[in-house]
Amino acid sequence: MNIIELFENAGIYKENIRDFSAEDIEKARRQFEIERSGNSNVQHDLGDNLILAMQNFAGQLLFISNNRILYNFFSKKNYSRNRFNSDYKVSSSKEDVQAFIDKFLSKDLDAILNQLIEQNRFDNIDDFLAVKEYLPENSMENLSKKVSEKLDFAIDSINGNLQLSDINRTVEFLKYRSFYVLVSHFRSTEKDEKIKTVYNKVYNLHSNSAVRHELMNPMISSLVNYNAVNYDLNALFRKNKDALDAANERVSDSGSSSGFSGWSIVVVIIIVIRVILLLARLGRA
Repeated sequence: MNIIELFENAGIYKENIRDFSAEDIEKARRQFEIERSGNSNVQHDLGDNLILAMQNFAGQLLFISNNRILYNFFSKKNYSRNRFNSDYKVSSSKEDVQAFIDKFLSKDLDAILNQLIEQNRFDNIDDFLAVKEYLPENSMENLSKKVSEKLDFAIDSINGNLQLSDINRTVEFLKYRSFYVLVSHFRSTEKDEKIKTVYNKVYNLHSNSAVRHELMNPMISSLVNYNAVNYDLNALFRKNKDALDAANERVSDSGSSSGFSGWSIVVVIIIVIRVILLLARLGRA
């Protein structure tokens, strides 16, 4: 539990609140005792930290309590935008909010983001990064490191021994558009190289064609969402995607024609795959 969860459970929030009263402090103290009595894992200093935040960092705490993304993330709630339609707009500098989160919430922040990475819930992380300017630098660096580790895991996992049945629990995330969107938040030449290595390893799975075909087309469709530092890499991914889209359209159009045989469709698919592999080979050159 973190101080925002305790703040939420104590029922301290009021619309247009501008400061915290002695009654609010007492609510925080009483709620901490309730939480502590029911859960021995609650940190012993949690109540003191919330009271400290209310007394000495009221502006930053009020800012977070009035920011839908930050408040929902730390309180583990899903309040609608209507909950945050306040007539009183709380202002706090980006640096002050960063320092507040670093002081009171960084452990929870890192733990939640790490869990989301492990669960492949990249859309949730991307939504949260809409407020990344308020996040501490150390936490952003930690998230960037976890993204790199995810790519390293894919590089190590893709080999001739990878079974089709293992994809779901290992490298399924390589198919996801949201994964490449997330990597783009931390784009660098190093990550360009890791992305390219992953792509080439899938392409080179000649001895494991079932896995290659399972991963290749979804990867091609999703990789255009990675904003590489290297312009040529972006161009390669776009060419591959355009070729795949054009091929799928031809197959779709041909399939609707009664004069087009099943064998002709197979031939078109084979040609498409060869074009994509040729583009991949050129990309590695």
